[in-house]
Amino acid sequence: MYLGIDLGTSNSAIVGYVEGDTRLFKSADGADVLPSAIYLDRRGHRFVGKAAYDRAISAPKSVAMGFKRLMGTKSPVDLGGESWTPEQCSAEIIKTLVSQATSEMPGVSVDGAVITTPAAFNQMQCEATIEAAKSAGLERVSLLQEPVAAAMAAIAKSSFKDGVFLIYDLGGGTFDVALVLSTSGAVNVVAHEGINMLGGRDFDRRVFDSVVRPWLVETFNLPDHFQKDERFRHLADVCRHAIERAKIQLSSSETASVFASEDEIRMQDLDGEEIYVSVDLTRSDLEGIVRDRVEDSIALCRKIIADNGYRNEDVTKIVPIGGPSKMPIIRDMLQQQLAIDVETGLDPMTAVAVGAAIFAESRSWDGDQSARKTARGQALVDGDVDLKLDFVARTSDDSVRLRVTPGKNVPDGCSIEVLDEEGSSSGKMSLDGPVRLSLSVRKSGVNRYKVRVTAPDGREIETASRDIEVVKVQSSAAAIPMTYNLAVKVQEGQVGYERNKLNKLIAKNTQLPAQGVQEFRAAKTIKAGENANLTVEFFEMVGNLDDPERNLHIGDFRLSGMTDLDRGERIDRGDTLKIHWTMSDNLALAFSVEIPSLGRMIDVRNLYFVDAARLNYEGELGSEIANSLLERAEEDLNEIEDTLGGETAETSELRKRIERQHSSLSTSIDSDTHRSVSEEARKLRQDVALLARSPANEERVLSREVSEAEETFDDIRASASQVEIERHEKLLVTARRLIRERDFDGARNALHEMKSIRFKALFNDPGFLVGIFENLQNDRHLSMDHALHDKLVETGKEAIASGDVEMLRAAIGGLISNRINTGSDADEIVALSDIFAA
Repeated sequence: MYLGIDLGTSNSAIVGYVEGDTRLFKSADGADVLPSAIYLDRRGHRFVGKAAYDRAISAPKSVAMGFKRLMGTKSPVDLGGESWTPEQCSAEIIKTLVSQATSEMPGVSVDGAVITTPAAFNQMQCEATIEAAKSAGLERVSLLQEPVAAAMAAIAKSSFKDGVFLIYDLGGGTFDVALVLSTSGAVNVVAHEGINMLGGRDFDRRVFDSVVRPWLVETFNLPDHFQKDERFRHLADVCRHAIERAKIQLSSSETASVFASEDEIRMQDLDGEEIYVSVDLTRSDLEGIVRDRVEDSIALCRKIIADNGYRNEDVTKIVPIGGPSKMPIIRDMLQQQLAIDVETGLDPMTAVAVGAAIFAESRSWDGDQSARKTARGQALVDGDVDLKLDFVARTSDDSVRLRVTPGKNVPDGCSIEVLDEEGSSSGKMSLDGPVRLSLSVRKSGVNRYKVRVTAPDGREIETASRDIEVVKVQSSAAAIPMTYNLAVKVQEGQVGYERNKLNKLIAKNTQLPAQGVQEFRAAKTIKAGENANLTVEFFEMVGNLDDPERNLHIGDFRLSGMTDLDRGERIDRGDTLKIHWTMSDNLALAFSVEIPSLGRMIDVRNLYFVDAARLNYEGELGSEIANSLLERAEEDLNEIEDTLGGETAETSELRKRIERQHSSLSTSIDSDTHRSVSEEARKLRQDVALLARSPANEERVLSREVSEAEETFDDIRASASQVEIERHEKLLVTARRLIRERDFDGARNALHEMKSIRFKALFNDPGFLVGIFENLQNDRHLSMDHALHDKLVETGKEAIASGDVEMLRAAIGGLISNRINTGSDADEIVALSDIFAA
C-alpha cells in the first residue's frame, strides 16, 4: 500500500493507493479530513483531530493549531504549558493519519508515503516536513508540491486527459498557483508561483482586526492592545476559532454569527464584566474584507498565464483546491475575471491527498530515497526461439503497443499472439519479422498478459512464451519543477573592495532531479586541526535580484578544519573548489566538494546546517524581528519615492501593504503574525528593488545613487588614502558615462566598488567602528544565537576599553555573521562570503 498525505494548516487527509485505485481513509469520527489540531489535557493525554478542534474555545491554552505555518522556524508551540516544536506537532498529525490507514487495512505494509507541501515552501520548511515524517515513524517518505498532486488528482478524475490546467490552491496557510500541461494523463508543470502567507488564517485575522476586535473594544473595558496583555491574550485565539466557524458557514448561507459564550470564554473585562462574543457577519461583509487578497491571487494567475505565452482561452479548466477555495467569492471572481471554466467535480479538501497517493505508487523505494518507476518494459527470450519484447509498462492510456523483434534463432512458420486475463486474444501473427501488437489495458492497476509463441504445427513453444504486466495509472508526473532559484553567496571585486552577491546554482522551474558541477575559489585559508570553517551559504533567490540582503537565507554547508581535513591538509585562499550538487525531485540537496589541490572529494551530504537560518518569531522577540524588517522596507520605499519625485501608483500600493503590516503588528503578538509580517517585509523589499530596476526608473535611480556616492565620499575624504580618492573619482566618471550609454549593469558594478572604497576608508576609523558596534549590540533580537551575541558584546566592550581596534573588528564581524539579514550597511563591511565565483 502506498500513502498520500495532505498535511494541511487547518485540515489534513490521507489516501491510500490499493490494488490499482485510491482509497480515502476517514478519521475516527467518520470525516473525510482530520482537523490539524492537538489537545493536551491536564493529565497529559493527547487528542488529535476534531476532539482537539472542539476544545479550541473552551481550552485554548491546551490546543495547538496552525503550526504548519511555523515549520522551518525555531518558534515554539505552547501546548498545555509544554513547549513543542512545529515539527513535533506535525508528527502527531502524521501519526494519527497513518493510524487511520493501518486500522482500516491491518497487516498491510506501507511501501512508501508522499507528503505534500506548498510550492511556496522554502528549503527549511521542506527539511522540517521530512523531519516530522521521520519522527512519526515513516521511513520511506518523499515530498510532492501540492499543485502537482492536485493536477494529478484532477487529471485522474477527468475525462479530459489532454489540456492546459490552472491549479488554484488556496489553503489554510498558503496560496499556490500552477500552470499544468497534461498529455495523455502525464502531468508536466509548466510554471508555478506562490504566496507563503496567504490563506484562510489570514482571512480570519482580517475579520478579527476589522470587525471583531473593534466590537470587543466598544462592548467591553479592555486594554488598547489586549492581545499583548497576559490576562487577555487567549481572547484573540477564541475569537479566531469562532470566526473560522462563521466563515465556513458563510460558504453555504448568507449570514452567520461569530459567537462564543461567557461559559466558553470564561474571562472578565477590567470592570469585572463577563466577556462574550456575538457579532453578525454577512457573506458580503466577508467578501469586502478579503476581496483585495483574492485580487492578489487572481493577479498572480494572470501573470503566470501571460508569462508563459498562454492566453486565458488556452486554459482548459481552473482546478480549485483547499478549503477556502470553496468560498463563493473565490469561484465567482475566478470565473468572472479569468473567463475560464472552474472545475466543480473535485473535492478540494481531499484532492491533494489523492494525487499524492497516485504519485507514491509511481515511485520505487530504496530506504528513505525514491526514484521514478520506469515506464518501459522489456523481456528477452532465448533458447529454442530468440525474441526481444519491448512495451510500455506503465500508462494512463487504454491500450499500449508491444513490439516483438525476432532474433536469428526463430524457426520458419512460428507465430505469436497475446492473451489477456479475460482470455481475449490479439490474434496470431507470423514471426517472419518485427511484429507490433496492440494490447487493451482494461483496468486500473496491474494488467497481466501471456505472450504465446506457437510452432508451425500449432503447438505452443513453452520455453518461448512469457508473462508480462502493464500497470494502468490514473495519471503521472512527467516532470517535477524546482520551486525557486537556489543560489550561493560569493564575494567579488578587487582585493580590499569586495562585495557579496548571489550566484545562481539551480534555476527555478528546472526539471528535477537535476545535478551539476560548478567551480568556485576559496576566499580564506583553513588548515587541518584548526577550529575554522569554510562556509557555503545558500539562499532562495528572487528572479535576478542578486543582493543577499534582499533574499532568504535557507542554510549553510560547512567544511571544518577540525573534522573534514586530514592531518597536514589545508585549503589555501584562491584554491579551486568544485561543488558537485544533486537536487532530487524530493527537494533533497546532496552536496560534495572536490578539492583538486588535495586530490580528494569531501562528501558533505550531512553538513547542511538549516538551523543557521531558522528564527524564533515568538513574543516580543518575534515582534522586534518583524518590526526591524518592516522598517528596512519602509526606508527602501522612502528612498525610491524621493528619487522618483514623490508617490506613484506603484509606490502607493507598496505603502498600503506596509501600512497593513504595521496594523497587524499593532494588534497581534502571535508567532504566526510575526512570521507573516517578516515574510511580507522581505517581499516588499524585493518589490521595491525590482521597481528600482524597472526600465522606467533605472536611469533615475542610478543617477541619484551616483550623486549620493559623491556627496558621501566628500564627507569622509579625510579618512581615505590618495589612491582611494583617485580611484573613487575615476569610478564616478565611469558610472556617469555608463548611465548615459545605458549600460546599467556596468554602472551598478562601479557603484558597488565605490561603496567598498568608502567602507574601507571608514573601517580604518576607530570612531566609526565604535558607532557600528553600539548599533549592533542593541540588535540582540536579530541574532541567531543569543548567547554568542552576548559573548561578542562583552568582547567588543573590552576591546573599546583597551583601545584594541583589531579585537573590536573581530567582535563586529562575529556580531554581523550571527545576525539575520536586514540589509544594513554594516552587513557589507565584514560579512563576506567564504568563496569566490571562479
